[in-house]
Amino acid sequence: MSDGSILRSYVDVFFKEQSCPVQISVYESGDSFLKDWNNSKIQNAKIIFLDIYMPGTDGIEVAKIIRETDKDEEITIIFTTNSTDHGLDGYAVQAFQYLVKPLNYQQVERVLKKCVKLYGDSLRFIEVLSDRLKVRIYCRDIMYIEIFKNMALIHTETKTIKSYLTLSELQKQLESRNFLRANRSYIVNMRCIEYTENDSFILKNGAKIPISKNERQAIKKAHRDYLFALRREE
Repeated sequence: MSDGSILRSYVDVFFKEQSCPVQISVYESGDSFLKDWNNSKIQNAKIIFLDIYMPGTDGIEVAKIIRETDKDEEITIIFTTNSTDHGLDGYAVQAFQYLVKPLNYQQVERVLKKCVKLYGDSLRFIEVLSDRLKVRIYCRDIMYIEIFKNMALIHTETKTIKSYLTLSELQKQLESRNFLRANRSYIVNMRCIEYTENDSFILKNGAKIPISKNERQAIKKAHRDYLFALRREE
């Protein structure tokens, strides 16, 4: 198997274990990658593995072209190489990490776990049936979910999606530390909480999410622990 095929298999295994479907594309050269990149076919990529020594345009030059387009530096670049002698070049293009070949699964797993922490819900999505159609909703877009008359209302910043899934079924799909069960009828995305009142979370859009009276202390503690963990990571 080629290095690219091996890496692809490792990435595929990792994200399947995370219950996070992703699209993976493999290119045999820097030039073939740049052809699609320049045609905007893959500019929504989040993580890019580059072999420094590729046929044609090498990995360092490809990374420079990526950074010229990626003004906000939102893309994670990971180099695979037989040598770590290109440290300064990697610094210039904000390389996230070097993986020294031959690659093994543990190397790839470690770096992808770091990426998941960086991107969190931007990589995750849930799928629900709404009006008999399967709808994909990215976790980052969900502000809160409520149950109303046996129907789940999934609120994003721009719309509300209706589904007949239960709150427990949705909570299992979310599988994210960002989401908290506020009471028997609500799940809230803690990223969207502006502040806490005595008996409610107030979200950034002004929505008021009641906190369970019987579990209020535990729920508020879970929110405080979440904020503390974020500050530690920063």
